[in-house]
Amino acid sequence: MILPKKWGQGQLFAFSALDGPSYFSDDFTGILSGDKIGIRFFSKIKRELALVNVYGRNLEFDAVTSDYIRFHFPAQDCMRIIYAKQHLVIGNVSGVTVPVAFTEGRHLTEVVDGAEIHDTQDGDFTAIKCDDNRFAFAFAHSKEEVLALVNEGLTIDLDKAEAAKLAFYDEHAAKEEVLYADLYAKCLSVMKTQLYSPEGGFDTIWSTPDRLPHRHLWLWDSVFHALGHRHIGADHAENLIRAIWVNQADNGFVPHRADPHEITDITQPPIIGWGIWQLYQTSGNKDFLKTSYENNKAFLNWCRENRRVSDKELYTWETTNDVNCRCDECGMDNSPRFDTRDPLFAIDFSCFMANDVKCMKNIAEELGLTEDAIFFQNWFDAIKADVNEMLWSEEDGFYFDFNISKQELHKVWSVASFLPIFAGLCSEEQAKCLVAHLQDPESFATPFPIPSISMKDATFGSDMWRGPVWINYNYMIAQGLTAYGYGDFGDEIIDKTIRFMNHWYQLTGTINEFYDCNHVKAPSQLNRKGLPFEPYNLNVRLQSIRDYGWSCTLLCDLLNKKVK
Repeated sequence: MILPKKWGQGQLFAFSALDGPSYFSDDFTGILSGDKIGIRFFSKIKRELALVNVYGRNLEFDAVTSDYIRFHFPAQDCMRIIYAKQHLVIGNVSGVTVPVAFTEGRHLTEVVDGAEIHDTQDGDFTAIKCDDNRFAFAFAHSKEEVLALVNEGLTIDLDKAEAAKLAFYDEHAAKEEVLYADLYAKCLSVMKTQLYSPEGGFDTIWSTPDRLPHRHLWLWDSVFHALGHRHIGADHAENLIRAIWVNQADNGFVPHRADPHEITDITQPPIIGWGIWQLYQTSGNKDFLKTSYENNKAFLNWCRENRRVSDKELYTWETTNDVNCRCDECGMDNSPRFDTRDPLFAIDFSCFMANDVKCMKNIAEELGLTEDAIFFQNWFDAIKADVNEMLWSEEDGFYFDFNISKQELHKVWSVASFLPIFAGLCSEEQAKCLVAHLQDPESFATPFPIPSISMKDATFGSDMWRGPVWINYNYMIAQGLTAYGYGDFGDEIIDKTIRFMNHWYQLTGTINEFYDCNHVKAPSQLNRKGLPFEPYNLNVRLQSIRDYGWSCTLLCDLLNKKVK
């Protein structure tokens, strides 16, 4: 059995809904510390479980997963940290190692029945209790509850708890030593942390991008998550799509973000039909196809009625005044495409619509809905015609957004402009031009492809969508390249993506939100709407988020053929 073994600051440590109740409304998630063998948990204030007196350079990790850690020194017993149930961590130590709890800020500390209890006087309590070489660490909202939890923790059979965690990897991870097997296991580990239990309107398990700092459900993230989670189970992956529909309005609108208590009033890229169609290729579940088809048909109609500002089949994102997040709706928060806030016929929105409409045509045919299939084919053809009439620059051999106010192309050289090859909107000659740009060493042919902004664009930099690489675009563009007969080139992009992500995982222990296209700076050193900050502190400034959701799920999908 192959397990991830890299310790790195900022790795997630959480209790998964795959193992038992794990609720959004009462979460207790941590990240691995960078200066000790410890886990910093984020509630109203920070709390830390740490193992101190861990000396020497011979420390070896046997497993570093999202809910189970095992390490040892030569000739000593193994030490373990296991997330046993929501709010309860158990483990054992050896030698001079001592488990301790730290609580940030002012608090009262008292010892009750052998347990050290920290009372922060804000309604929350932390406790740690030791018995010989065993320990239990718990969080609760009353002194009685936290004491009961640590007492329960000391009665749990550690070997059985360990075996339960390992069973997940025994079933899903690589069974033999193959290339990238530990990276694949790392993806699976993070994917476990993404999952919350049914709560509020959610009647299935649902996913969130990274548990910390993002804790909500996001529309397009959930689709990308499902593509990886199908390798854990088809029903499970389908549930991540079903959760999207929970907050769909009667008029078809789907919010970009939701949780058990509230939703937002903007949407996100329409890629659900694409996700549904891919899941169907795996599961063959026609009941899921039928239900999802009706929901997505309503959503696409809503987009057509509410995000089309002319008689053209071109689509326009909602934007805001937030300079760091002009277009949360499109997912490219701080892309220079939106610096002026001028209304745009958006190349990405129009391509996402075309691709989803094309997938809906395929689904309609599969369901025997002939008239619907014709309707969607005509819709696709109309988008294709308008994209090529309005958003293609013959002079540049490239697609751009179109500034509606100025009635001219908005020439920001963005990765979004390769989506016509993903959606199937290009002619063979146009596809050839796009490939030439991808292979141009002065533009998009960076060592780690594909930069979110071309190197020749004046706005190119190291901040999020202003230069760094995002795996979701590499994933989609590579699919399009294969469809246009450039499969070898698409494979080259994916192989580099995997190789460079693995490089940084081996160095840092994390899989990140975005990466340096020049493959020089560690992801943590890249700007994220501001300069990077060390030591890593989520409450001071977010950086390229560590153990990021779709980076892991899409990497899992890409690696699946290599490690199975």
